Amino acid sequence: MSGANITLPGFNIISDVRGSLSGVKMSLAGNQWFVIDELMTFLKSRGFTVYVETIPPGLVLRRALGEPLIIGDLVIDVRPDIVSLPSNMLSELNVRDKFEYAENDLAIVYVGEPVNDWCDLRNRRVAIPNPITEGIGALFRELYSEYCGDYSELVGRGFVYLTRIHHREIPELLRNGLIDAGVVWRTEAIYWGFKYTVPSRNRVSRLSFALMPWAGNEAVKVFELLRSDYVKQLYEKYGFRWVANP
Repeated sequence: MSGANITLPGFNIISDVRGSLSGVKMSLAGNQWFVIDELMTFLKSRGFTVYVETIPPGLVLRRALGEPLIIGDLVIDVRPDIVSLPSNMLSELNVRDKFEYAENDLAIVYVGEPVNDWCDLRNRRVAIPNPITEGIGALFRELYSEYCGDYSELVGRGFVYLTRIHHREIPELLRNGLIDAGVVWRTEAIYWGFKYTVPSRNRVSRLSFALMPWAGNEAVKVFELLRSDYVKQLYEKYGFRWVANP
């Protein structure tokens, strides 16, 4: 079946799908997965039932365009009422309302000797997010191509692992000694507690919340709550830079 498939043998702890499908449905870019428990608790305290999936942005886009989410034999074919995407991807969607809310930059998590620059990854066993589905993967490809040379030569090496859902794979690979380093968002490096570096030559990505045209009244109310000071403080707690206007 065609769809946004997040089946991942060996990494299938389903922490990316939470809540109740009877509520407001949200499909969010995966780099905020560790914020979601507290966000859902907040929305519940305000009387809302929600369903939240945190998946790579390329898959969020496909969900917003009508594709189902697939996990093994489970097919989730409800459309999201609210999505979160890198701001530059929203041009591909017809939305009812939107606003930018947070930004983040890239980091290198590692074990052993520090990895201080993107080009140093040529000499290590490394996991790299997929540039086709992951916004961070596309940003890293830009960085590496600009400063270090041929990206295809890097990923063509025998000990480069190209992830499908990096936040489910990289921490496990690093803890189990299967890689020496991985490319992640700075906020994830902080959350996991790994040693990390943030090279001075970097990229910043902004996220936007968008309300889809078919969203009902409950979704509209949740969308407005996402602008609130509590949500601002929650994202800042986890290292995001809040950019939404009051």
